[in-house]
Amino acid sequence: MNARTAGIVSYITWVGWIIALIMGDQDDEFVKHHLNQALILNICATVCSAISGALSWIPIIRAIAAIVFGFIGLVVFIMAIAGIISASNNSTNPLPVIGEIKLMK
Repeated sequence: MNARTAGIVSYITWVGWIIALIMGDQDDEFVKHHLNQALILNICATVCSAISGALSWIPIIRAIAAIVFGFIGLVVFIMAIAGIISASNNSTNPLPVIGEIKLMK
């Protein structure tokens, strides 16, 4: 899998991230960058989903939690689209807010 394809696939849920991790060139800085950005987005989406699910059991704050975490989910989706566009343009522009976080070395 070439670097551009690995960068694009990495943003498509956890399954895409794992495929890009296994099949992509892990020594390529371009692939590392997009794997890192996608990892942070996937972690954010998973944590927000878990918190939203837990809060949905509390009747008083169910509606507020649905609105807040729905908005956060939309932001994560838009950032994933921005990452896909960045990878398809062979760019390593960092994503807003999370761009400077490095989990993968």
